[in-house]
This record gives sequence, structure tokens and C-alpha cells, in this order.
Amino acid sequence: MSYKIILVTAVILSTGAFFLFRSKAGKRPQDAATATVSCKKCGARIVVSNPAKLHQEFSVKCGACDTRKLYKLADLAR
Repeated sequence: MSYKIILVTAVILSTGAFFLFRSKAGKRPQDAATATVSCKKCGARIVVSNPAKLHQEFSVKCGACDTRKLYKLADLAR
């Protein structure tokens, strides 16, 4: 009798976990809303989130050389 309860509980938990994590398999909307700029000092690519919400000039810090520079919307590569 107890093995049936354990089996039913395992089935319920496994199907519940499937439905909980199923929606995360797709591409997230914010991943599509990114652009890149090229660092003015070292040339590394810097990922910029939500480019549609940026001002005409914006500041971004390079992760490779740790410098912060001003960029313009025209510098964005999508």
C-alpha cells in the first residue's frame, strides 16, 4: 500500500515539475532586445540591454578593460 502512495506521489511531482519548467525552454523576450557596441579603447564587444529605451547618448562600462565611455545610438550594432 505504501509503495502505491510513493509511486503516485512521484508521478504527480514529475508531471508537476514538467509543467513548471516547460515555459522556460523558449527564448526570453529580453534576449532579443539587445544590441552591442564596440569598446573605444580595446575593441571588445559590449552587450547593451533594451536599446529602445536608451537616450541619444549613453554610458557603458567595458567588462574587458574596465573603462567607461560615452556612446551614441548610431554606434549600436544589432
